Amino acid sequence: MAGIASTSFPITVLSASLPEIADDLTTSESAVSWVQTAPLIAMAMGTPIAGKVGDLYGHRRLYLWGYALATGLAVLTGLAWNVGALVAMRTLGQFIGAATLPSSMAIIMTVFARRERALALGYWSAVTALSPAIGVAFGGFMVDAFGWRTIFFIQAVPSMIALLAAIPLLPDTARKPEVRFDIGGAVSLGLAVAGLLMAINRGPEWGWGHPLVVAGLAVGPTALMAFAAIERQTADPLFPLDFLGRPGFLIPNLVTFLGHMAYMGTLVVAPFMLKGVFEITEVSRISAALIARPVGFSVGAWYAGRVESRLGGRTIMVAGGVIMSVALAGTGASILAGWLAAVIVLLFVAGVGQGTIRPAAVAGVANSVDDADLGVASGALQMIGHIGAATGITIMITVLGSSDSSERYFAIFLLAAAIASMSAISARWSPKLRTAR
Repeated sequence: MAGIASTSFPITVLSASLPEIADDLTTSESAVSWVQTAPLIAMAMGTPIAGKVGDLYGHRRLYLWGYALATGLAVLTGLAWNVGALVAMRTLGQFIGAATLPSSMAIIMTVFARRERALALGYWSAVTALSPAIGVAFGGFMVDAFGWRTIFFIQAVPSMIALLAAIPLLPDTARKPEVRFDIGGAVSLGLAVAGLLMAINRGPEWGWGHPLVVAGLAVGPTALMAFAAIERQTADPLFPLDFLGRPGFLIPNLVTFLGHMAYMGTLVVAPFMLKGVFEITEVSRISAALIARPVGFSVGAWYAGRVESRLGGRTIMVAGGVIMSVALAGTGASILAGWLAAVIVLLFVAGVGQGTIRPAAVAGVANSVDDADLGVASGALQMIGHIGAATGITIMITVLGSSDSSERYFAIFLLAAAIASMSAISARWSPKLRTAR
């Protein structure tokens, strides 16, 4: 949890700093949005692959190496000289750091019995969400005083502490030296994810007839079909396709995809909304307003982890989707009415809704597979979440366009509320299983 806290430390304050980064590096808001979008694509590509590598060769080793390299790249990111270098360093760091996500979950789920996983993952999710809030508390004023680069320099300190503590403390997991890594599956999956997300993200900006967008639309589906064919034929697949036939695996992934679309899509446009509608320009004040979301996420994840064994994962996920949908619709109405206090409160409530979903979804996926496949299963869930987040960001940024009107933000949050309601409806199809069984 300490390692994941350090990795997620800059997320919220970085979102709040995007307008300042765009001004400092003399680039557009659309270009600087790649600071968030490109790492999401990289992590979507890397997490299932990293999860499988951990299943085969041990999650402790993968976690330590991935985290050490990601820590060094965080420092290099703070030295970026233009937006291209910033995006490249941030993307590479997050791609390598992707190893920490499925490995940390696999280690936790190996240590804890099935009936205890939701509770443990509730704490894991709470820390994942609370860390960006702490980043705002320490980083927002530092950004105002010394600039946005301090985000990454500050991140390196707790990262190094967490890494040194992990070396003697982390347990190892089982290995499968007799199983070969599925290189063909990894390459085809990576191409499919990168092609599709490149097309989705750049299509509205460059035009759907742009050569790179057309290439992405062609490569993505083709590579996905190749991936499916490879996985059916290989003796040791990267991702066993029979997982998709298990409702306990499929439904939490669908709920996660839709939840991340609504949650992350509105998170990225929120700082521009605060600046354009409510005329808040200081990064520290924008960060202070945005901190409501991760705090709410942390509260929701903590509470959901404690009650999941009594209520069941399906009930928890449905409740989380409903809470988030109502909160997002209310946020849009409050923006239209000019009620800043209500916006901040409802951002907190939306965070509670998304946080409520998280531990139940992760535990549901974990309990639907064998312990030997925990890494690739959790990596697949992370991948789906990142794809959903990148898709949501693309949709919301496209709807926003160049407008700063309250009516446009109302439409964005209403659209996000509809997507969150689809998440709640999808959760109703999840098997009614309880972690405590």
